[in-house]
Amino acid sequence: MLLILRSWPVFIYAITISIESILIEPLTTILDIPPIVISAVSITLAGILLLFTSTLLYRRNKTTNGISRTRLIFTKSKKNLLYASVSLAIGIFTWYDSISSVGASKEVLLAGPLEIIIIVILAYIFLREKLDKIQVIGIGVAIIGFFLAVISDISYNNSDFFLSLTHYQIVTIGDIEAIISALGFAVGVLFLTKLVLIHSPLQVAGASLSVSGVILMGLLMVLVSVFHQQVFPFIEISMLVSPAVIISLLLFAWLPFVGALSYSVSLSRLGAALTGTIGSSSIFLTLVLQVALNESGVLDTRLPKNILLAGLGSMIGFVGIFIIHMHDHTYRFWKRTSN
Repeated sequence: MLLILRSWPVFIYAITISIESILIEPLTTILDIPPIVISAVSITLAGILLLFTSTLLYRRNKTTNGISRTRLIFTKSKKNLLYASVSLAIGIFTWYDSISSVGASKEVLLAGPLEIIIIVILAYIFLREKLDKIQVIGIGVAIIGFFLAVISDISYNNSDFFLSLTHYQIVTIGDIEAIISALGFAVGVLFLTKLVLIHSPLQVAGASLSVSGVILMGLLMVLVSVFHQQVFPFIEISMLVSPAVIISLLLFAWLPFVGALSYSVSLSRLGAALTGTIGSSSIFLTLVLQVALNESGVLDTRLPKNILLAGLGSMIGFVGIFIIHMHDHTYRFWKRTSN
């Protein structure tokens, strides 16, 4: 019961990530807001809100005020902060853009397990972290879930299944963007891990999202000024400053803010392994919520054509992530029982 009470922030994080992923598609299809605009505005605002929250929380510190503590991450750790922010900016933009192509559920199904796999492999290569047999098993299970997600857009219709498999384009542009997103987030996590050793998780989240937002804003300005006809051929600038678009973006920005805030609190309370394990429940939570919203008629968003494969892939992917994150606890349990 105590663990459940301490775990509520990570459940909020998982729900928030699922809702954020699902709402990206209607923002791009109904309001015609380009993914780069959504990501640039929402992430910048979320980062500013997190920095403001961090400053308020640390203002009571007797040694240094909140503003001074927040400023330290931009001066003492600016190199790691920049690397993390660039990686996160790539991950966020391709995440949003992938959802506009393949839908929320498939993007999360692809990127969720793959991100954890890449993190473990990069940590083994660059941080010299040990890769044991349990983690290898977890990686193998997560890869199975990943490939089930890849083919989840194949419609199942008895004898026509293998025919549809033959004519199906296995990897689409949206799939590739989801893979790039997983890589971007994974690289970003390695640098964020270094930052968390020196600064609080909330400060790191606020600073990294703020800088990522500035990078995305800069990319948006370049695209609007130089490549407007190629990137936004059917969208007028006046459409992007309409009251409906502005209000939608302002409201949407609270989702990455709440998600990053709850993740930071959970990281401090539960640690990285348990936070990552419970947080990965967003993989199948996104699918369940999206199916429920579509069936109820609240939203009409893109779902994988084969819900059975998608559901199976989400469960297997989650099990793989669970094994990867919990390998230390499993190893200690095995050692106790074997003696």
